[in-house]
Amino acid sequence: MMKSPGVSVVIPSYNDKPKVFKLLNSLRKSTYPKLEVIVVVNGPDDTLIEGKKKYRWVRWIDAGRENIGQTGCYNLGIASAKKNNQILYVDSDVVVEKNMIKYLIERANSDPKIGIVTPMILYLSDRRWVNQAGAEINLITGRVKVGWGPKKNFEEACEVQNSGTVLFIKRLVINKIGGFDNWFLCYFDPDYCLRAKKMGFLTWYEPKAQAFHDQSKDPKIWRPRVLTRAYLLGRNRVLFMRRHGTILTFTFFLPLMLGYYFVETIRFGNLRKFFELLWGTIVGYFYPLKSGNFIPLPKVSR
Repeated sequence: MMKSPGVSVVIPSYNDKPKVFKLLNSLRKSTYPKLEVIVVVNGPDDTLIEGKKKYRWVRWIDAGRENIGQTGCYNLGIASAKKNNQILYVDSDVVVEKNMIKYLIERANSDPKIGIVTPMILYLSDRRWVNQAGAEINLITGRVKVGWGPKKNFEEACEVQNSGTVLFIKRLVINKIGGFDNWFLCYFDPDYCLRAKKMGFLTWYEPKAQAFHDQSKDPKIWRPRVLTRAYLLGRNRVLFMRRHGTILTFTFFLPLMLGYYFVETIRFGNLRKFFELLWGTIVGYFYPLKSGNFIPLPKVSR
């Protein structure tokens, strides 16, 4: 029987204290015994001060007031984790089921080629509907397809191209490819999965492992939310396609994507966001892209 590995759970926090505390409360109920929980607090609220008092079993890391984004927080947390621990990255607006980690590890241990495992991610407000069951980005057109729909449609474990929100990452993967590229947010998690794939690792979806996303299912709420990150969405999509896809064919299909977002910004009365997206897209073609597949983690004193 394979020995249970230590796991470091890394959580980024930016002005979202109630959600972070809700996630910590769910992790406290986890059946997995070898957990190190790390919260990387980035922002001006009092999450760090109150968190240290209420959750003394958590490692709290002060990332400062300057917003370093999800990628900065995750890299800082991974670099601060126990040296040989596997990594579970969890967005702060998630609640985990008590057996989730156990099932993620069982799937990861089922095949040495599996380097990353993602759970079934359901809506917290509707636990019969899947928010994400892996994802796929067409490397020719850039079109994104996410596993989304009734729970009954996603009950089989399978290999997926990528995923986000919750990822279990073997330490071996981190040793081979390092941390996330410093893209702030948007597309950094599928980028990581495909970088791992280039090193021979697989990403798997495990439905027995479940988490719940505290995110609205109403498109009138989540679609405008997507537009709030328009510049990064435009820039990082291009960066992703430059690294992993066929940039020429992507450029050919790009007007269709831009047309879709133009209609979205008109629909939600925020045309300015279309121009932010357009500018981010242009910047993406010229923005420096790190060469090689390994991205070093920041140096920290443990």
